[in-house]
Amino acid sequence: MFTRTHRWTHRARALTTAASAVALCGLPLLSAAPSSAAPLPTAPPAPACVALYESWRYVTASNDCATPHQVQVVYQDGATGLCYALAPRTQTTVGEGYLGTHGHVDHLALCEPYEAQTGP
Repeated sequence: MFTRTHRWTHRARALTTAASAVALCGLPLLSAAPSSAAPLPTAPPAPACVALYESWRYVTASNDCATPHQVQVVYQDGATGLCYALAPRTQTTVGEGYLGTHGHVDHLALCEPYEAQTGP
């Protein structure tokens, strides 16, 4: 013999299962990227003569190259910082440290105008 609680639980379970099925079936449609979207060009990494120093508060870049470079910080979460011009043999603060909103730095990237490299 079924009680009222058992019937209510059975109906609630059926509704939850139906809602989950609808959500899972609609998820691939919502997250699919358009096929005509071209990949965005990514900035090349800074040359090896541009050094990166990371602390809990600041990220500092040092240009030991003979030529000036414009660099930006790329964090591990994908966020990028502002572009900073580094003259030869100079050093400047280029971003917030790992206790900031984006966490640790992944690398320094050039933000000079560059050409996207395409395959053959």
